[in-house]
Amino acid sequence: MQTKTGFWKTGCLYPVTPLKVSGSEELYLNRAALCRMCPLLEVLLSKGLMITASPDWRAVCIYSENRWEELRPQIEALPNGNPEARRIQRILLGNAAPVDEDEALMVPGTLVSHGKLSHFSDSPLWLTVFNGDSAELWSEHQLLDLCTSSQLVKSPFIGFLRGEFTDHRGRWIEDILALDDFWLEHTHDYIQWLFPIDTPSRANPQAPVLTEMDREWFRRDVFLRVQHRQVLDRMLSFFGLARTGHDIEPLDNLNPNQHIWLKRGGHNHLRITRIIRSLYLCHQQELARAVQQAFIEIGQEYGYVQPQTLAFWRAATD
Repeated sequence: MQTKTGFWKTGCLYPVTPLKVSGSEELYLNRAALCRMCPLLEVLLSKGLMITASPDWRAVCIYSENRWEELRPQIEALPNGNPEARRIQRILLGNAAPVDEDEALMVPGTLVSHGKLSHFSDSPLWLTVFNGDSAELWSEHQLLDLCTSSQLVKSPFIGFLRGEFTDHRGRWIEDILALDDFWLEHTHDYIQWLFPIDTPSRANPQAPVLTEMDREWFRRDVFLRVQHRQVLDRMLSFFGLARTGHDIEPLDNLNPNQHIWLKRGGHNHLRITRIIRSLYLCHQQELARAVQQAFIEIGQEYGYVQPQTLAFWRAATD
């Protein structure tokens, strides 16, 4: 199992209030106000910038143009045969967005999503300034987690869901979620990592078993619950469904020919039981019941689900 390693740098922290979040989820910061906070910020923000995603944290990196020009060749020179090196290249280079010195300081929506900066609108953002060439933008939640996570043991599953560890086959969570429906249908050793439960998997002995410590992580960590919902959304799409909050509706193309869970039996019925149970155990009981009810109702309306399977789905929230 691969592990993403990083180290915590020390810097000065300043609270940041965004000017606005646009309809397309970009985040705008008041450049002039930030420059007044400290001399280092004034040096950094008075020139052209490169904004990108941090490969180590759920944070947004801000580099001066000069610093980025030093870093870019080093990033490009990382060995392509190393999966960790490719991940760092993909994150840093693939998310890099330039900001001219006379432009508004805008964080693109992809980086807002990476840093989970819009999921916690009731908590402030923080800018960590290291020198006149670099800074990081954090949600308060992520900083608090950094301070408190040392109190809990981070299991392979928690590290996997947070994007810090791979599964037993060396796959990152973002790579699994990007795969197509054919792969999701015909591969059988990933669902236990996306939705672990408190009993061992007979099909995949290397899969994690959800522990009380894992559940405590979910109770404390909003990001994990958000991430779990994103995983759920990918699987709902695979099943021909879509979620808005706790409302789950069939997509227009839902039919038994394309979505075989609507047929009499099969391994997808077991997957659905696992999904409901995992959500329920991971401090998302209301969502688990909504998913449970949707599969029961839609499964009977659009296809055929055996009474025994319906009984398993209903028991998953007991």
